[in-house]
Amino acid sequence: MNTDFISALAPQLESFLEFKHSIGIQYKSASCHLRNLDEYNFSNGNSSSLNKETVEGWAAAKSCKSTTPNRSWISPIREFGRYLHSIGVPDAYVLGDKYRIQSYHAEVYLMSEAEILAFFKECDSYVLRKNYLGRAYVLPALYRFLYCCGVRCGEARHLRCENVHLDNGFVDILQSKAHCDRRLYLSEELTDYLKKYDCAINACFPSREYFFPGGKGGMCSSTSLTVNFKSIWDAAGLKRDGKVKPRAYDFRHHFACANILKWSKEETDVHAMFPYLMRYMGHSSLESTYYYIHLIPDFFPQYSILTSSMESLIPEVEDDEV
Repeated sequence: MNTDFISALAPQLESFLEFKHSIGIQYKSASCHLRNLDEYNFSNGNSSSLNKETVEGWAAAKSCKSTTPNRSWISPIREFGRYLHSIGVPDAYVLGDKYRIQSYHAEVYLMSEAEILAFFKECDSYVLRKNYLGRAYVLPALYRFLYCCGVRCGEARHLRCENVHLDNGFVDILQSKAHCDRRLYLSEELTDYLKKYDCAINACFPSREYFFPGGKGGMCSSTSLTVNFKSIWDAAGLKRDGKVKPRAYDFRHHFACANILKWSKEETDVHAMFPYLMRYMGHSSLESTYYYIHLIPDFFPQYSILTSSMESLIPEVEDDEV
């Protein structure tokens, strides 16, 4: 691997990047920040260990040079320290709370199970009211895919037929946020549903490129996804009178929170499951996944326990990560 690292930290930095690449994360922009740290270390003592003096010295210098509130350089350096801990380097320094990524304040609507059931019941009849080619098949399948897999809307719209492997029960999401590739294994129920969908939509668009095509057989537009969601929601008689309006993207938030609640009720170690949730959702760092703890209502049985042990992690989410 040609990384151009020059300091005594080079072997550890290369190992960290290899780990990220091995789980499908290209880590391109983050690699630049790691090289900056490497160059700083080379010019300031060239330590062979990730110590506090080096990390905070670099962070202070970086902060002085920054002319914007963007703090995206914090996460990869903090992740590097945690990675070293995970492979048995307990003295590696993890950047402290003095340097923080701006808090993420997304407008999130957490759907109830009753709302979701009502939405899909209406969706299955709504698509039959106008005779648009393929619409009766695409919208119910697309929204179910969002709900069952927690993918980003753009990932579903860009999903190509060649990356869908229903005979083996998985799909490949390529070149998504943070240039992250990942493989999503599907439930047996969803796989069977999508097989029936695939046969039906093939009759409409036999040589389609995209798995969920738009009205003319090309890529489904973001506008279509948004407008149809709103229309179906309203037709189902569901409320939209609050400050935060429900969106198709909120299926992703529901997926994360539902899994956390499920693990809690099953008395599964939620901390241990977060790396799996991070990988499945395509986050480049655990901080982005920990954000969902903030969305869990107060009746979540382990809420206070989880948040007390993760206070330094939860606020640190970049605005394009969730």
